[in-house]
Amino acid sequence: MSYPYPKYNDEANVEVHMCAFLTTWQANHVSQRLSEMDANKSKIAEFGLLLDGQSANYYSEHEEGEFQAFKQLITKFIRLFHQRNTKKELMSKLYVAY
Repeated sequence: MSYPYPKYNDEANVEVHMCAFLTTWQANHVSQRLSEMDANKSKIAEFGLLLDGQSANYYSEHEEGEFQAFKQLITKFIRLFHQRNTKKELMSKLYVAY
């Protein structure tokens, strides 16, 4: 049974979402015993399944094979989509949650 990837919609915390992607990827591939190279290729290929909105546009603008390492892809992705919230914004989000 494969598990669906959670969608990233440009508003979620990108680091938390990357962790959710990797956890889901691991659950989907644990029995395959992929080599490091094949696991890297699989993560890069399946990464696009979790994107929506601007992040999906970002991913689709890159040529297949442009990213040689998954770590390279996520480093660029996190740098681009990391949201810098002011303390005031964080507090307002906290109060809205309650």
